[in-house]
Amino acid sequence: MRSQITPKPRRLALSALVLGLASTTLTGCFLLEGPTPETPTREAPAAPEVAPEFVPGGTAEENLPYFTEVLRDYAAGDGAVQGQPIVDAVAGAGFDRAAMQVSFDESKTGLPADNIFVSVRIGADCLVGQIVAADRSFAAENEPALGPNGDICLIGSTRAIDW
Repeated sequence: MRSQITPKPRRLALSALVLGLASTTLTGCFLLEGPTPETPTREAPAAPEVAPEFVPGGTAEENLPYFTEVLRDYAAGDGAVQGQPIVDAVAGAGFDRAAMQVSFDESKTGLPADNIFVSVRIGADCLVGQIVAADRSFAAENEPALGPNGDICLIGSTRAIDW
């Protein structure tokens, strides 16, 4: 007659496996607990006392105050937080549409974008702006262009500006 009792080493290995899986699962539960991170508040750049003006042929640094005001005006309005109207507003303010990049209006899963990034390359620098859909806050910065040719302002895939 054959014994139905599992050999001791096999039983120990099975117990160790179950114990290991249980401890991994429980450890994962402990990692989920804890303080919730806080989203930092972003303060909009202070409005200038004197309205900045576009500097045709100027550098990105010289045009940053004007670019910032274009984004401030757009964010304060009721236009859609989508690429085309934002690009149109920036181009309408005098910036070169051919030197712009813009992010997509939707995620790859079809959800509306949380924010839109727009940029204008001026020489070796970029004016980079962001408008957040939820609260219409905005940010604008002057950053160096990127890429092997120094001609990219927004990293990753961007929407074609073909309108």
